[in-house]
Amino acid sequence: MKAALFLLIFYLISVFPASASDNSHAGEASTAHIAELYSDLKSFDVTLYSDQPEENLSLEVFLVRPMGINEEETLDRRVFSVDSFSANTRVTKVGFWNIRNPERGAYALKARLLAGEKTLSEAKSDFVYGSNSASRLQVNDLVPNSQGISVVLSPNEASLFDIEYMLVDNSNVAYVTKTEKLSLTSAPDVFSASWGTLLENNKEYVGRVKIRVYSPEKEFITSTENFTARDDAEITDIFEDETGASATVFGRSQVPFEGSLVFSVYELNENSEKGNASLVESVQERVPVLLNNDDETVEVAWSQRLPKGVYRLEIELLGNDGDVIERRETVLESDLSQPSNLSSVDNSTSETEASGGNGTPGFSALALISGLAAVSILLRKQS
Repeated sequence: MKAALFLLIFYLISVFPASASDNSHAGEASTAHIAELYSDLKSFDVTLYSDQPEENLSLEVFLVRPMGINEEETLDRRVFSVDSFSANTRVTKVGFWNIRNPERGAYALKARLLAGEKTLSEAKSDFVYGSNSASRLQVNDLVPNSQGISVVLSPNEASLFDIEYMLVDNSNVAYVTKTEKLSLTSAPDVFSASWGTLLENNKEYVGRVKIRVYSPEKEFITSTENFTARDDAEITDIFEDETGASATVFGRSQVPFEGSLVFSVYELNENSEKGNASLVESVQERVPVLLNNDDETVEVAWSQRLPKGVYRLEIELLGNDGDVIERRETVLESDLSQPSNLSSVDNSTSETEASGGNGTPGFSALALISGLAAVSILLRKQS
């Protein structure tokens, strides 16, 4: 009886917690929803949010135009896969419309977030194209590159605004940063931000700014521009002498710079032209990995000191693909009559003194001192 009771209790303990856990998970509703959306006739963005992990969702977006009561025309449609995102995170999708010869009037962005065939969230945003009211700000120029993004704004009226800088990779926002409560009163100004993420060499991205003007009513202005990310760096300082050379390299890109420096020294004969100079030595050294605003100094030493003469030093900075990004040239002069090798000089001097060759035979500093001492003693005795 006791054994049967023990087995029953053990069964209940092992089975019910698992069943409760399965039921809780099965009955747990998805919290993924559309948090924000914006559109004009050029581009749009939709921001999703969930307080729990999500995966295998899709986002369907429509550009529609009202045609009458309960009627509308679909002008464009985009579908994005939302593979996965972590809990308590915001995921933003950016897309671009393909509308030719748009007409003035009312439009709307409609978005649906789907899990399979099930609709998890829906949202709509209305906007007007071709309004006669002038915007308080105007985008004069937009320049994104491998370092960051810059926008030139001019005010039609004194304005207070926010700028959201976006790095777009396909439809995904790879990086976003925001500056709030900026102002313009009368003169145009430049506003910039650096990318805070790594870029891939030779890959195409989109730089996008989204500007929010606060008053008299909330207004958004967007502008986009494509660019191709490139590794980039520059030589900022060089040093050279008869023993070697060095160069300081400054990173100018968020593409990791993994290039190298080539130091080549040429001997310049009297009245010789640059093309006729003879190569003395060439050394290639790898540059430590650099990102934007990083710098490193690379040093090389010649295999031997350069003999007396005038030389041309050429320094080439090679990029990740082996392309020449920058070339510097300078002239150096050596005063050494022959390659300096201190150990060989000392040995030859000792051999010369021992053998008495090359100079006064048998003459040395020690013999000179001894002779002077003997003469001094002899003069004292005579006096």
